[in-house]
Amino acid sequence: MKLKMWGTRGSLPRAINNQYFVNLVDHYARKAEKAGLSSISDFRNAIRDGDLGDPLVFGGNTTCNEIIYKNHRFFVDMGTGFAEAASEVMAQGRTEFTIFQTHLHWDHIMGLPFFVPIYIPGNKLTIYHVHPHAPEYIKCQFNGINFPVKWEELGADIVFKQIKMYQKLQFDSLTISAFALDHPGGSFGYRFDAEGYSLAIGVDGEYKRLTPKDLGKDHVYYTNLDLLVFDAQYEMDELASRFDWGHCSPPIGVDLALREGIRNLILTHHDPRSPEEKEFRMAQQAMVHLQKQIPAYQDTWTKLNQPEGPNIYLAYDGLEFNLSKLEPRSQLPK
Repeated sequence: MKLKMWGTRGSLPRAINNQYFVNLVDHYARKAEKAGLSSISDFRNAIRDGDLGDPLVFGGNTTCNEIIYKNHRFFVDMGTGFAEAASEVMAQGRTEFTIFQTHLHWDHIMGLPFFVPIYIPGNKLTIYHVHPHAPEYIKCQFNGINFPVKWEELGADIVFKQIKMYQKLQFDSLTISAFALDHPGGSFGYRFDAEGYSLAIGVDGEYKRLTPKDLGKDHVYYTNLDLLVFDAQYEMDELASRFDWGHCSPPIGVDLALREGIRNLILTHHDPRSPEEKEFRMAQQAMVHLQKQIPAYQDTWTKLNQPEGPNIYLAYDGLEFNLSKLEPRSQLPK
């Protein structure tokens, strides 16, 4: 089972203007000088190999993740990253697409009108959703005013299938189930389990409920988890002025991962106003928090054969994570 991230920004896509690009080049040129690189060739190789930073930029597309398992490929959300995926899926000759929709805020659906396969007769999209009004709110983009193409003019067959929270869907040996997140208007995470490996998409979520008791029925979706894609849009000191906005912060994800034994944590849904320096700073703050808290959970992580605690990654457009390359999980005692 593999995760591919097509879009990792939240709220709005983020473009890189000329001055920002100039500043980036200057920043990495200075890093190259400090590293003793003296030629353009050395600089180019260092950029390519990730020696000066990885990633160099996070990208600008809004949320879209793809889960790949055997012959199955599932998209979670249809942000502008969904439009970015169109070229690859068409080159692969794919004609059927399965989408799981977390919720209906604009940044999670705005890629659909630009997903080229919807205009090709014979193609089929199946959109699974929990929100009862998903068909209505997704179709309203195609009213001829907000977007020039009307819904009835699309060539592909688009089918909506409403599912219930905690309902398990089976695709061969892969199980997919939805759980509740804390977000205005309602948002739903999805957990994927197959062949002893598991990942959960946990955006958009403010994670107001953190204890097993408060999480209630949702708690089980964070247990025995190999990978959590976590909403980490804000720094901790920003959350106070953004209460009820529906997004979270890296240290909270670290605390959740430490307690539940979540082996890998990917921080995503980057704020569109956050430059790369801020994202790296937030990741560093998460690492410092991890190092302070890990002694209290040492027994848990020793049993998981991962004594340093969860691995923490910053999401970026194009990131791929192959769960099948992980060492088999040592299960925590119940």
